[in-house]
Amino acid sequence: MKKIILSLCLLPLLAAGAKADPFSDFKTYASEALLKPFAADLGGIIGANDFNSGRSLGFPGFEAGLAATVQAKPSVENRILRDADVNAFGVPLLHAGAALPLIGADVMVRGTGFSGFSIIGGGLRKDVLKSGTLTKFIPDVSVSAYYDVITYDYFKGSHLSLDASASFDIPVIKPYVGVGIDRTTLEIKNVNAALNGVDATISKPRYTVGVRLSPLPLLYVYGAYNILHGQAAYSLGAGAKF
Repeated sequence: MKKIILSLCLLPLLAAGAKADPFSDFKTYASEALLKPFAADLGGIIGANDFNSGRSLGFPGFEAGLAATVQAKPSVENRILRDADVNAFGVPLLHAGAALPLIGADVMVRGTGFSGFSIIGGGLRKDVLKSGTLTKFIPDVSVSAYYDVITYDYFKGSHLSLDASASFDIPVIKPYVGVGIDRTTLEIKNVNAALNGVDATISKPRYTVGVRLSPLPLLYVYGAYNILHGQAAYSLGAGAKF
């Protein structure tokens, strides 16, 4: 719980200290050997925005909001960002979702764009276990999968994530936990003839503990502490759910 509270307090500070474009020096420091660690860090901060609850929307539910994850510092192996003197860095994502009839799943879309960097993607979320009026003591459990297309001036690629999350649907404060795996593929472009076309794929696990607050009907905010392949990261978000 201390780490979750720290997430709520630190994320605005980390975001303020993060570079507007943390990837601007990618062209200077990129190499084939360093591409995988860079891809691992990038995939982790995208995937950490996958969920903030273990409960699906339920037809005809709809939600929309903003999510952001900031990694406190690049991994030791990520020399591209470390050599560029990047400290905290992250990715914000606008997202929306709607429950599908009959199959009991939610479909989600999300995206972002800034400084030549963009992500567009979507996914599905499905209940495994769902609490009810008389069964509030059991957790809500769901699984989800996302696919995102990544583009930037000096690289392009994709991100695939698989997740399982659980939460308790109690009034106001709703704690949640989750695990996921991120598979990220990047290809270098517009750097130089020797590196253009070089690609790398890496898969790494992710662990999350967070709390979602509903101070007003239909509205929510959340904060979470993440371990992204051994690196600390903090998530924060807000949205409306109907």
